[in-house]
Amino acid sequence: MDPDHALLTRLRDLTETLAGDVSWLAGPPLRADGMRDLGERLACLGADLISRAGVLDDIAAARLPAHGWIPECGPDPRRRLAHYVGRGEVRLGLIYFSGCGAGCFPFYGTDPAGKTERHERCDKCVKEAYRLMSVPAAPPGSARSS
Repeated sequence: MDPDHALLTRLRDLTETLAGDVSWLAGPPLRADGMRDLGERLACLGADLISRAGVLDDIAAARLPAHGWIPECGPDPRRRLAHYVGRGEVRLGLIYFSGCGAGCFPFYGTDPAGKTERHERCDKCVKEAYRLMSVPAAPPGSARSS
């Protein structure tokens, strides 16, 4: 069984039994053994979920362009700004949020049209990238491209 399926099976099992476990625990007297059992079950599942999320984050981050700049989401690809998403944790599924809060497309490397060089960089993200990574800020008026 693959790890994702195993985790989902454990989550489903927890969903099916949690209401009964809580009812049993809440009845007088409080039961230390039941509390310990449920606590260990939750802690173990939580640790495994966090660990798997870390692996999935690493896989997604490895696909990000090394420069950390990807274009924002939007209907018109010619008018997108590039935003700095860095190489940190990826916690938002298919959408990355940049330093300035913009939602960015989950593309890796260059876009299919090869136009990533044409996306102008967001001023807020340039400042944030400079602050975080000591990336030199472009002088005012210069062409800022990724």
